[in-house]
Amino acid sequence: MCVQTVVYSKTAFAKLDWPALDAAALEPYPVKEESKFRWSMILDEPTCQVVLEDWFKDNDIQWTYWVDSLFIVISGRAEMEIWQPPNWVKRTKRIVGKDDVFLCPRGARAWFKTLSDEPFRHIVVDIPNAGYSVEEMGAATAERAAE
Repeated sequence: MCVQTVVYSKTAFAKLDWPALDAAALEPYPVKEESKFRWSMILDEPTCQVVLEDWFKDNDIQWTYWVDSLFIVISGRAEMEIWQPPNWVKRTKRIVGKDDVFLCPRGARAWFKTLSDEPFRHIVVDIPNAGYSVEEMGAATAERAAE
């Protein structure tokens, strides 16, 4: 039997710092390195992580979600295709844009294609914290650049 320890976060506050995101370097996307994106982590607590992201035209994104990820779209448009867990048989395909909110459930596989010339800008709330680390992402980017 596996028992998970309850972990509590502290009350936390963050600002939607769009200038910091605009200034962030373009980085290779972790599982599709030819695709570039930029991101800025604004909240990092044990129970959730909040990230601002920009995805760009001609830089398709693929991912498998290990936690529930809530997306709030700020600007731009993207076509998305999500394969539902647990067996990825049921598929949802849709165009999303400004003011749309959607959930990528834990275990889902997803593909996104940005359709707009402006970035597909969104807020991602991962529950619980998926453990994506600014330091780890930076180190991985440096390693790929050195190869």
